[in-house]
Amino acid sequence: MKLLSRAVTDVGRGHSRTIEVIGEPGIGKTRLLLELRRDTAASRMTVLTGRGGEPGREVPFSLFTEAVDDYLAGLAQAERARLLADPLLAPAFEHLGCVAPGSPERAACAEDVERRRLFNSVRELLTRIAGGHGLALLLDDVHWADPDSADLLGHLVRHPPAGPVLLAVAHRPKQAVARLAATLSSAARYGLLQVLHLGPLTPTAADELLEALTPAVGQAGRAALYRASGGNPFYLEVLADARRGGRPAEAEGPCPRLTAMLHAELTALRPQTLAAAQAAAVLGEPFDVCLVAEVAGLGTAEVFAAMDELACRDLVRQLGSSSRFVFRHPVVRHVTYRAIGAGGRIAAHTRAVEALRARGGSAVAMAPHVERTAGVGDTDATRVLADAAGDALDRDPAVAAQWLQTALRLLPDPPEFRLRRRELLLRLAEAHARGGQLVESEAALVRAIEMVDEDDRDTRTRLVAQRAGITRLLGRHAQTVSCVDDELSGGQRADSADAVALRLERTVNAVLAGTGACRVEPEPVWAEQAVSAALRLGDRGLHVSALAAAALAEVVAGGFDAAAELVAQAGGRVDRLADVDVAVHLDGVVWLSWCEVHLGESTAAVRHLEHALVLARSSGRSVDTTRLLVVLAAAQLDLGAVPASAEAAEAAVEAGIGLPGTELRTMTLYAHCRALAHRGATSAAVEAGLAATRAAEPGRGLWWSLAWLALAEARLLHGDPQGAVTAVRAVVGDGGLAAVPPIARAEVAELVVRAELALGRPEAAWGWAERLDPAEPHRAGFAALARAQVLTGSDPTAAALHGAQAESAFTAAGRRLLAGRARLVTASALLAAGKQAKAAAELFRAEQLLRECGAAALVERAVAEQRRLAKATQAPPEPRAGLATLTARERQVADLVTSGRTNRQIAQRLGVSDKTVEAHLARVFAKLGVGSRAAVASVVARSRTAIGLLSEGA
Repeated sequence: MKLLSRAVTDVGRGHSRTIEVIGEPGIGKTRLLLELRRDTAASRMTVLTGRGGEPGREVPFSLFTEAVDDYLAGLAQAERARLLADPLLAPAFEHLGCVAPGSPERAACAEDVERRRLFNSVRELLTRIAGGHGLALLLDDVHWADPDSADLLGHLVRHPPAGPVLLAVAHRPKQAVARLAATLSSAARYGLLQVLHLGPLTPTAADELLEALTPAVGQAGRAALYRASGGNPFYLEVLADARRGGRPAEAEGPCPRLTAMLHAELTALRPQTLAAAQAAAVLGEPFDVCLVAEVAGLGTAEVFAAMDELACRDLVRQLGSSSRFVFRHPVVRHVTYRAIGAGGRIAAHTRAVEALRARGGSAVAMAPHVERTAGVGDTDATRVLADAAGDALDRDPAVAAQWLQTALRLLPDPPEFRLRRRELLLRLAEAHARGGQLVESEAALVRAIEMVDEDDRDTRTRLVAQRAGITRLLGRHAQTVSCVDDELSGGQRADSADAVALRLERTVNAVLAGTGACRVEPEPVWAEQAVSAALRLGDRGLHVSALAAAALAEVVAGGFDAAAELVAQAGGRVDRLADVDVAVHLDGVVWLSWCEVHLGESTAAVRHLEHALVLARSSGRSVDTTRLLVVLAAAQLDLGAVPASAEAAEAAVEAGIGLPGTELRTMTLYAHCRALAHRGATSAAVEAGLAATRAAEPGRGLWWSLAWLALAEARLLHGDPQGAVTAVRAVVGDGGLAAVPPIARAEVAELVVRAELALGRPEAAWGWAERLDPAEPHRAGFAALARAQVLTGSDPTAAALHGAQAESAFTAAGRRLLAGRARLVTASALLAAGKQAKAAAELFRAEQLLRECGAAALVERAVAEQRRLAKATQAPPEPRAGLATLTARERQVADLVTSGRTNRQIAQRLGVSDKTVEAHLARVFAKLGVGSRAAVASVVARSRTAIGLLSEGA
């Protein structure tokens, strides 16, 4: 729109402009011309519009006569005669009655007048119509232009009218008239026209449109609409309209409005071409020309001719130079497919199966046709579908599940097929689980368990362990523990892999149920037995999972030393696992990474998680992908990488859309809440925290506690200390800190200290600070930080020492965000002790570190503290005078030095050499009277605080 408005302005100044708008059908070309029409009409320009159409291709100059006719017909006879006085124009506008059809002038024109003179006459006519106010000639669907119109348009592009004329043409580039397309391309190359190439909407832009069209549709629904539309705004709009009207926007059944539009394109095809298109739609994408011939019952030559016609109309597109094609858009294929009668579709799929089988086609290629043609009892079909599902499992678990469901439906009922049915159910459960359909996965497992003989303990143990894994993901931990206990009491081989998996589920579900980990359960040795058994089995992946589960139980219970030893063993082993073993034991990676985060080893956690994420995504494991992203967000936040944490949290929320179970939703919202809070979006963080607590309410397990604590943190950063205390009380109740999970006790105590101090209750704050033992290594940083904050008001010197201890502890653990907070607390203590210079230096260090972390909320606090310090010390004007002597480039270098960049980074940023940066920096040193980069940063920092005071009226 900005480019078009600029063109309208140029025309208003007396210039001519030509604009070419190109894009696929429905991409927005016509809408853009409509906006241009409104813009030009508002500028008092004469606006003429024309539209090409297939019926008009046989009428000479139809594109232009459509545009000009209405305008000329509305003029008085005398004015119309004046404009059409040139006899060369008579053939095109004879129907207006300006020149008699049989007059000598018309005969002479028809027989003798050169086309170039005619084109020049039209060019002069447009100039006369433009007059003083200008003319906008807007031509849509130019790809349907008749040959004469195409030649005339090409002439006008090469030789634009002399007056203020705006010529805008819109067309589909793949269907454009060849001669006109060449002319337009050449004109664009020489700058004679401006090209606006419209592409699909991005997901963000589509969301913006859908929020206005269908505000009631959630994120998952909008994502489905976007996928169905391919980002095409017209398709998106009509599919959203169908959804608004209560009709589903299914991929294989677009709404009537869209179907009618596309069906019009199909009805214009020759019968053989339509038959080829329908056969191609049956085969799916991409399709092979030779297979199309067999399915359509046409000769190869006929199919080649059909492909030429379909490609010319841009209904299909060739893939490179191969014999394979795809439809222009998936919706075009679906409409073409639905245009075939039900019986015709079945017959076509049958022919497709026969053709593929004769060619030795794969199970995946045959499965879409087999599932539409096979009948109950067809065991060959069930074999094809099962094999295809196995091949598709990693790529598309949902499709694999669909084929397995069809195979189960086709499988005969006699008892001899019972084992086959159970095998298919197990594979169906796996496909559902990978695709995030956990409820359906559990249902398939329940059916499979019912088919196990009572004396087959090994099989039953395996299936119960698999079901326990699903119910754990659904958040039904207490129920899972009970079911596992029942199974373990029945007796089975203790050293089997399935028995180990069952014990791991018992351990982890007990932890997540909020029971205080399995050490306080009736059977405290389950985790130890699982570790020993996995080691004896020699299953390295299972052994890593057992170690991780045991470590999780220890760390949640507060046994950090024991957990650290287990994590060290598991971490070393997981790095040596083959990818196939890691992919099978992603649960173990999740548990191990959580332990690493809580033990201050987040760098190792990030390495493990990023590797596991690649494997989870490549194998279509949506639930595991979501869980890994949640832990990654926590690890990045622990390392002080707030933007990376927010990115992972947002990805987790997106990946978790549509997943069942309240706990998975709680996890994603928890991660999102914490990342948003530290990024500075505290209002959104509070909303996410509230949503997390609501989602966690039914289970009230470990994640319920963590959700409330995340909400408390968000409320405190949002400036609501009372709300933070209330959120913490929801967890602790009357039990005090003992009611908080051990992994969160140190952070919670320090958080409440901050909240109580903000509420003006130092005694209460000191009570919480005393609950942290500085001698405990894993809580020493938080203990020192809590004491520093409380003592700032009564003993600032001691507070500064505690703050420095906290910073040292957090820095040693790589927890940069917490180290930045410790620096802020230390600066406040130094200021309270009257040590302004040291406070200023500490504030500067804190601001730099927090900026590197991307912690916007804490950066604002650091800047506010710097302003407060400047007010208290009334910073002298010398630094400002010194900076005033710097040139603009020298000031840029000084600012970049202050932000911590090296000479090489500054050179890359400014696009100069390293030596140039060194020369600038030498002059900065001389003018400021300093001798180091740190001194430059100090001068700039003091200047910023002073400028801040001036802006506040100090």
